[in-house]
Amino acid sequence: MHISDGVLTLEVTIVVSVVALLGLIKALKELDNEAISLTSVASALFFIASFIHIPFGVTQIHLILLGVIGILLGWSSFVAIFVALLLQALLLGYGGVVSIGVNLFIMATPSVMVYYLYRIEYVQRLNDKLKYFLVGFIGTFFAALFLSLILYFSKEEYGYASYTLFLVNIVTMMVEGIVSMFLLLFLKKVYPTLLKE
Repeated sequence: MHISDGVLTLEVTIVVSVVALLGLIKALKELDNEAISLTSVASALFFIASFIHIPFGVTQIHLILLGVIGILLGWSSFVAIFVALLLQALLLGYGGVVSIGVNLFIMATPSVMVYYLYRIEYVQRLNDKLKYFLVGFIGTFFAALFLSLILYFSKEEYGYASYTLFLVNIVTMMVEGIVSMFLLLFLKKVYPTLLKE
């Protein structure tokens, strides 16, 4: 779901990057010493998960685990994802340096949204398997939606691509949901206080 440099118009890149920067500033202000280690682990998790590519038609899909990162970190997701995106752009050429703000918005904002949705009392009453599946599914759903909307509003010729990208990522949403479900069930078993916090 990385957008490369030069794909978007300068106006869209600036506006979305400013919004992402505000989220990153808020996250840095709220980041305390106790959360740094968990934020580092989540950043590494995001970095490594992006390497798992699954061929699908003319494209590839890959894990991002935004929902898992979201419920573990909340606003600190911006810090974890920013560090991972920066390393991916500089070391591997994923995305780009100019578009890092856009990529941060696309991936960190859904994490924070999942953080708040997960804490709704009705959601907490759901069966664990369904709840954890939704964590992964919803995080990827919003990331794909934001990606599609940004492409759609950036250039007129991206209209078809924006719809196609969203439809292709429905498979990613399902895979993310299943992987997140198993990962969070495992975490609940071996480290239950982590999810309660």
